[in-house]
Amino acid sequence: MSASGSASSRSRTGLRKQTSLVESPGDPAPAKLNRSMTLDKRSGVKNREVTSPLKRFTRAKECISKAFELIKERLVNSRQLFEESREQGQHERVESLQEQVRGIQEVLRRDHMKVAFFGRTSNGKSSVINALLHHKVLPAGIGHTTSCFCSVIGGDAEEGYMTRPGSSDRHNVQSVQQLAHSLHRERLSSSSLVQVVWPKSKCSLLKDDVEFVDSPGVDVDPNMDEWINQHCLDADVFVLVSNAESTLMTAEKSFFHRVSERLSKPNIFILNNRWDASANETEMMEEVRTQHLETDINFLTNELKVMDEATARNRVFFVSAKEVLHLRSQSDKSKDPGLGLADGYNSRLMEFERFESRFKECVSDTAIRTKFEHHHRQGVELLAQLEAVLKAQEEEILKKRGLMDQEVAESREREVLMERQAQQALLQCQGTVE
Repeated sequence: MSASGSASSRSRTGLRKQTSLVESPGDPAPAKLNRSMTLDKRSGVKNREVTSPLKRFTRAKECISKAFELIKERLVNSRQLFEESREQGQHERVESLQEQVRGIQEVLRRDHMKVAFFGRTSNGKSSVINALLHHKVLPAGIGHTTSCFCSVIGGDAEEGYMTRPGSSDRHNVQSVQQLAHSLHRERLSSSSLVQVVWPKSKCSLLKDDVEFVDSPGVDVDPNMDEWINQHCLDADVFVLVSNAESTLMTAEKSFFHRVSERLSKPNIFILNNRWDASANETEMMEEVRTQHLETDINFLTNELKVMDEATARNRVFFVSAKEVLHLRSQSDKSKDPGLGLADGYNSRLMEFERFESRFKECVSDTAIRTKFEHHHRQGVELLAQLEAVLKAQEEEILKKRGLMDQEVAESREREVLMERQAQQALLQCQGTVE
């Protein structure tokens, strides 16, 4: 039994080792995770190839999943021990711990880094998601308005499919046109969630357990509380997609005020989309940019009070999602990539890439902290409970052993006494005979 107790102690030590990434999400990731070294044979110079920070989430998920597999093994061994000793009470306690572990493992399998996109109707939320995915996955553009919530995650199948609310049935989706037709035909409520599972082989970003959630315009439905309760409370990052040709509107501000009331300091990025329109008014471009930047920073720092000014300056970007998607989805590399685009498209592409970089760092760190730290605490608590069960069983065995030793000693004393009495009786008999 003491061996089982020490096994429990080793399990808890293993959990701490397995989840070191979880305990210190703010620390820099190990160098081998963040960068891989390559050698340029022509120059002999080592170049650093930066790996996506989203890999930290994937690595942390793998580590904590292995830790719970270890806990599961210890529980199985303990359960077998109690079955052999026929200790029904302790057996039931271990069964309860096993059930908790199964529940946590199921949650871990579903855990994604969740990014929710909000903004007014036709501000380009779907286009931003498509640009991030390097593919036109969601319907976007003229004639396409998102009427309900739509989640995009990666799948291992070769073809994409869609699941409707309240059903696990898979509906094949081979093209954006099919998806647009299906969504239009469903006539779902604005708070409904349709899930699109897109092949990981087609979108590299989906390989890293990222979930993108598209939403209807915040100006089309007043039932914000229902939206927040159903789709926002577990979001790691929010992206407010605004129209660069106008300023932040009351509907957008009201929604995020409601979000910040429910969540403590939510992570918010602001994308001023359609910034390519500024190329036609170069003399006013910097002035308009400064006005938007000051308005956005003031909203994040003074109105919502969710971050300081230095952080806010790194959360506001001026982009053209339509341009980025056009540049990233070109199959003919021989053509001029900027053909038909407004002047300055390269700088807008670089701005979008800066947003991607900061967004990936933010969502990875936040998801590790909010999702896995809780699981880590649960694992430590489960091991403490198992240790208590094993210790109680060990004490019970020692108690029974003590009682048995006492009974053996008393039996030995009775045997000695009886032997003495027999000897005395024998001596008396001999005396009588003589």
